Amino acid sequence: MNKYLLGKDKFNQFYELYLYSFNRPDSPQRRSVLKERFDHAIVYGIMNEDKLGSGLFSIPFNVNFHDVDFKMNGIGDVMSAPEFGGRGGASSLMNQALEDMYNDGVTLSYLAPFSYGYYRQFGFEQVFDHTRITIKNFELPRVKNTQEGIVKRVKITELPDSVKRLYLEKNHLGGMSRADWWWNHMVDKHPEYQLALAYQANKLIGYLVYYNEGVNFVIHEWVNSNSLSLQLLLKFVTKHQSIFENFIYESPDADFKADLLEDPNSAKLEVIPYMMARIVNLEDFLKRYPIQKMNLARINFKVEDSLAWNNHTWSLAINDGIVDLKVADELKPDLELTIQNLTKAMFGYRSLDSLVNYGLIKGDVEKISDLSSLFVQEKPQLIDYF
Repeated sequence: MNKYLLGKDKFNQFYELYLYSFNRPDSPQRRSVLKERFDHAIVYGIMNEDKLGSGLFSIPFNVNFHDVDFKMNGIGDVMSAPEFGGRGGASSLMNQALEDMYNDGVTLSYLAPFSYGYYRQFGFEQVFDHTRITIKNFELPRVKNTQEGIVKRVKITELPDSVKRLYLEKNHLGGMSRADWWWNHMVDKHPEYQLALAYQANKLIGYLVYYNEGVNFVIHEWVNSNSLSLQLLLKFVTKHQSIFENFIYESPDADFKADLLEDPNSAKLEVIPYMMARIVNLEDFLKRYPIQKMNLARINFKVEDSLAWNNHTWSLAINDGIVDLKVADELKPDLELTIQNLTKAMFGYRSLDSLVNYGLIKGDVEKISDLSSLFVQEKPQLIDYF
């Protein structure tokens, strides 16, 4: 029996520590939303006599990484009571959660960090960025009218299944393959959200999830399947020009696309480091990875990782698209790197070649470049938060 697993009867203690640790006011809605996560999570905790001293969630999800499905556990609500702090409670829970993930066949883990340095101790690395774009109402682009297609406006509580299907069709850069319970959780957590749905011949071709925040029109999520959808929804947004002063879109795509604006200076841009990722099972990630070339001469690379099952010299070759991977600790490696730098490269966030230029990887430059060519070059995107 895992001594850190928290029973479902401990929700009240978990909720009380959550409110105190994150300085949140109690409310029926907040309690209900946390209970949803609690019921779907693997919950860890350490009791401090009759009170919870430390706790965290490990929530099972799936992600679509370039059309390959991987199990991913999201770490959330990592917390310790101040009187229990400094005893390594949260660290013990993190290490146990990672070990359990590996034993349960989980390949990846994501989290939202309160401290990047703290979570790098556990092998996590920042790979998801957001771009926050703010445009004043008088600087919104002019959008042509179209007689084709329509936009319908509904409440988030009226979320149609077609939105879920379209999201899954367009999600392939490491984002979550949202289960129904997670969609429901989003609706319960953010009842203020609204939907704008773009249709062409009665078929959903795009949608916006948005809300108002005082004088701000805020776009939370924007999915398009074609240029007509983009035109229809952009026109919908600009029709709010007389109601709101600022229009804000926090996009999971770090590419600003300023060249598409009439005046690139009309938009204020902020690139925001968002969430971190961790390769839990390197062997599985490498064997099922969406490799970018059919053949690779054998390369031996040493990975430094606190997780013993990843901390090896790996020997990798690709033959007609077939991955040949084995542990080869007895061999001299062609290059050495940390699990964090390998995570950056495999997620397409920063190439191995770039990491060499920054002095973060050492070894045979040609071998490093060959290995780098295997990995995707498009940066990952993640909308969800936990």
